[in-house]
Amino acid sequence: MNKHAKKPQPRTPKSGRRNMPAKESESDDDFALTKTQLRELRRRIADAEDPVRYLIEGGFGPRFRLYYNVTDDVYAMNNPAGGTLFKRRKAAIAVQKLLSGAKRIVRCTTRRRKGELIPILPKGELTKRGRLVLPRK
Repeated sequence: MNKHAKKPQPRTPKSGRRNMPAKESESDDDFALTKTQLRELRRRIADAEDPVRYLIEGGFGPRFRLYYNVTDDVYAMNNPAGGTLFKRRKAAIAVQKLLSGAKRIVRCTTRRRKGELIPILPKGELTKRGRLVLPRK
């Protein structure tokens, strides 16, 4: 080892104009929202936290369920996570009208797993024709 080598010194911030925080006035940072803006903000937050989504489902016999994926224009077989989740029922109905055959809209809830929304389908019984029959309340 070299006797004349300098030991590493920890870096200290230099005093100067660049490191000084900018002076902010309170009027720049704080502002009041109007009642309409607050109402819209609350509506959007509630809408984002609502776990209800809609899937387009088609049947292929009693044992197979097909879930429509809009982006790829394909169906995922027996995998609801492969289908498109619609936030609005009206949007799902509009896409359903464009598709041919007997398709139906399924209401489901969602859970977030590993950063992805996973649809949770309602529990019910399948009939001989593969249709889901929900228990009556």
